[in-house]
Amino acid sequence: MQKALFVDIETASADLLWALPPEEMFRLGAYAWGADGDVVITDDLDEMRRVIREADIVCGHNIHAFDLTVIFGKDSVEPLEMALQDRIYDSWVHAILVHPAPATYVDRKGRRVWVDKPERAKRWYALDEQAYQLGVTRKLLDLGDLAREYGGYDRIPVTDQRYRDYLRQDVIVAREVARRLCALGDPNHPYTVREQLNAAIDAQNSRNGWRVDVAAAKARVAEIEEINRHYLEMLRRDFGLPTEGKQPLRTKQGKEAVLKALQSVGIDPDELPRTPTGAPQLGGKVLLEAAAGRGERAEQLASAIAAIGGLRPLAQSALDHVQPDGRVHPDITCLQRSGRKSTTNPGLTVWTSRGSGAIEKKYFVANADDELLVEYDYSQADARIVAAYSGDPEFAKRFAPGADAHLITAYAVWGEDVVGHEIDEHGKPVGRTAHYRQQAKALGHAYAYRAGARTLAKTAKQPLEVAERFVRAMERAYPLVTKWQNRVTREAQRYGYVTNAWGRRMLVDEGREYTQAPALYGQSGTREIVVDALIRMARRDIRLIQYLVAQVHDALVFSVPESEMHWARPAIRECMETTWQPPDGSGQAVHFPVGEGSPARNWFEAGH
Repeated sequence: MQKALFVDIETASADLLWALPPEEMFRLGAYAWGADGDVVITDDLDEMRRVIREADIVCGHNIHAFDLTVIFGKDSVEPLEMALQDRIYDSWVHAILVHPAPATYVDRKGRRVWVDKPERAKRWYALDEQAYQLGVTRKLLDLGDLAREYGGYDRIPVTDQRYRDYLRQDVIVAREVARRLCALGDPNHPYTVREQLNAAIDAQNSRNGWRVDVAAAKARVAEIEEINRHYLEMLRRDFGLPTEGKQPLRTKQGKEAVLKALQSVGIDPDELPRTPTGAPQLGGKVLLEAAAGRGERAEQLASAIAAIGGLRPLAQSALDHVQPDGRVHPDITCLQRSGRKSTTNPGLTVWTSRGSGAIEKKYFVANADDELLVEYDYSQADARIVAAYSGDPEFAKRFAPGADAHLITAYAVWGEDVVGHEIDEHGKPVGRTAHYRQQAKALGHAYAYRAGARTLAKTAKQPLEVAERFVRAMERAYPLVTKWQNRVTREAQRYGYVTNAWGRRMLVDEGREYTQAPALYGQSGTREIVVDALIRMARRDIRLIQYLVAQVHDALVFSVPESEMHWARPAIRECMETTWQPPDGSGQAVHFPVGEGSPARNWFEAGH
């Protein structure tokens, strides 16, 4: 019988996680042995470490991301070593799998909550909310009230009986929440165990952090502010933009000025997404996306309008989250149904690799002066997953060595006579061939999520007739892909969810099975391929995970000592590259190759 230990802690403010050493961050700890053991309260950090090391398995809520980092410190790899021995059970991780957040719910305070984006699911997974939703008796005290009474979490006396009772009840509640979650789904299921290890790897990634060149970021902020002043004056002078007030872009005059300015740099307002009332969306992120690749003037104008509208420069976002050690320590969560990871504080997924905005990556540098950054990523991973699941041999030809999947699509849609074979001396498509290839690429990315012709046209910014032709051509060229898409759609309609080949169950919204089911399979498949690679690295040599500084969808970035490059680079590639086929023998085996950038001091130069 396993010797299970349930733990919880009280700390200084969570905002200080990366600023304080364990001895200062930790205030009180509580633990209980087994399903009905008494709760022990202690202010001795060494005691908490000792009992954790004695346990066969350590249980708690959100302990990968928080408690174990507080107890062992950001420089420790011990929590990951424990996870590699299957010695950690985190009920937060288990809840995501067996008690996922619904689209809407009434919370413990009687409020209606809508989960319309992954970040809004965090409240559902908090211990208090899980206890309420699972029918577990919850504590009466609000710790925030106690912190306000004393002027801060770090000022509550550890001898205050209310404080100690609160912590004691936390352990009791966490134990009962774990029991009820285990009744909803086996904690020893191979996928569940795998997810605990994945969460430990993400926590180690956060502990590693990523160094920021603060001086360069500050210089970039100053440069952007000067550019913004220039464009603000231009908008006022040339287009009549009002500059008075806190939100000049929200006035009728301001919106008209912005639309005229966008047209002046080649951005057609008709291409922009629409608000519910049919007006063009003029939010900062929308304009930055529309401007990407349109030239420096368009991108600078979009950045200026975004800044005027309140969207902070990426350089400022990096600076906002730099900790005393000179690094950012991002939060990594898996709150999307597919399990796809989100990296926030700062949000690394918004750092573009296209256009002049890619230069923003220069602020992220190797973690030490004797280290270099190396980026690896998969090529067309989502589409390769579809090829593997569907077993369509024609679709798989798109990924043969030397094949150009987007050009193959262009030939399938428009024919070789129209697309032509205009290639330059380097073998790159040019002229009309490049034009049709780019159209096929834009349509193909949206089609991967089984969008209809109208959605394709809008998403890929193509005429409706082109999108309709594209859909017909794809269905003719790849009948087994269509057959597979129909099959998984029926699966979602029958059960209300789909389950990927690794064992992840993913809820599907009623009425949206046609698009969501295939998309969830594709997106989750890529995610699982990346997780498999990370687990192989952790088991091969834990140092590889200690080098990990970022995960951005299907790309991984490492900060590797120059003296270790000779073995680490090939080891990472070997762990990532794989050939995968659904384990039930269906579909077909598809290879997942890995691209590798050149080692460099900063992310911009190391990017692949």
